[in-house]
Amino acid sequence: MQVDDRAFQPVNIKVGDRFRVVATVADAYRLMVTEWPLKEAPALYRAEVTCLDAFNDAATPEDVRKKFLIAASEAHLQYVV
Repeated sequence: MQVDDRAFQPVNIKVGDRFRVVATVADAYRLMVTEWPLKEAPALYRAEVTCLDAFNDAATPEDVRKKFLIAASEAHLQYVV
């Protein structure tokens, strides 16, 4: 899978005091490992693992998006899909 193929329907998510647009597996992974408010949370872990799986063609970008949204809900983050 090419990096460009790892895109999904964009999610606007508020982390801290600003909204970010997350539209790729790489965007989601980067945000979760660098700026996520909860560092140890079950849904976050599952979302991160799903990103790694997607990098290895074992999960789809849509799988990542679903897990990312679950992790966002767990962290009580505002988002618009």
